[in-house]
Amino acid sequence: MTLKQLLLVTALVLLVTLANSLDLRGQVQLAQREASEAREEAEEELRDARRLELESEQYETQLMKITKYAPLSPDAVPGWDFAGDPSLTASGEELIPGKTAAAGPNVPFGTRIYVEGIGWFEVQDRGSAIGPNDIDLAVESREESLEFGIQERLVIFELGDDTDVEDEEEED
Repeated sequence: MTLKQLLLVTALVLLVTLANSLDLRGQVQLAQREASEAREEAEEELRDARRLELESEQYETQLMKITKYAPLSPDAVPGWDFAGDPSLTASGEELIPGKTAAAGPNVPFGTRIYVEGIGWFEVQDRGSAIGPNDIDLAVESREESLEFGIQERLVIFELGDDTDVEDEEEED
């Protein structure tokens, strides 16, 4: 190999090394920008959380065991899916699938709740197997209730002037 070829190969190696270092510098700058954006998002979420904390006198959240029941389904089982008139709740209100919820006695009738990923309901019913950390949602079909099974979800309680949801631990 001649000196000229050696210098050319060395220059190419230096150019490739320089290009790689510039690429790495670009990647570092991109990572710094992404970190800065993530930091800004986190700060915004913190501001939102503080704002929500100020509003929290209106809402209370709790992780609860969620099930579904279908007292109006043709294949509903008396004593399991309902007691008495299946179209009436324990509060005396009409049962509305997709809107009515049953809860333990620690949640007053009329309390509006939001169940994570499902929607808003109003507590108007009770059930013999419903504990203080349980919510049972009224649905159209027994099949839907069985498919849903038992899930843990976040529940948001809309607190009224006289609403006070007690967070009770279940006894095992």
